[in-house]
Amino acid sequence: MEGKRRKDQWTPEDDEKLAEIVITAVQNGRTQLEAFAEAAQVLGRTKQACGFRWNKTLRQQYGQMLNSVRKRPKQLMRSHLKLALNSFDELTEAYNELELKYRELQTEHDRVLKWLQQGAVFIEQQQQKQQQ
Repeated sequence: MEGKRRKDQWTPEDDEKLAEIVITAVQNGRTQLEAFAEAAQVLGRTKQACGFRWNKTLRQQYGQMLNSVRKRPKQLMRSHLKLALNSFDELTEAYNELELKYRELQTEHDRVLKWLQQGAVFIEQQQQKQQQ
C-alpha cells in the first residue's frame, strides 16, 4: 500500500520555484515578503504558506546563496556611489575651470570695449580737428 499524499504537499519543483523567486526578488532589492506574495500567485498557494515553507525548510538549504545575493546590491550601490562622487568631482572641476575662463574672457571683453571707446573718442576728435 502506497503512502497517503496530502493534496497540498510541496514538490521538489515547488521548492525550487519558491527558492528561485525569493532569491531573485532579494537580488533585485525587493523583500522576502514581496517574494512570498509573488510565489503565492505562481504556485497557487497563500503567501503565508510560502513564507512558512521558506523559513521552515528552504532557508537552511538556500541561506548561503541568499546571503551572497544580499551583499551584491550593497556592493553595486557602493560602486554607483563612488562613480557618482567621481562624476561630481569632475563636474565641479570642469565648472571651476569654465568659471575661470569666463572671468578671463569677461576681463578681455571689458578691455576691448574700453579700447573701442577710446578709439571712437580719438576718431571723433580727429574728425573735429579736420572740420576746423
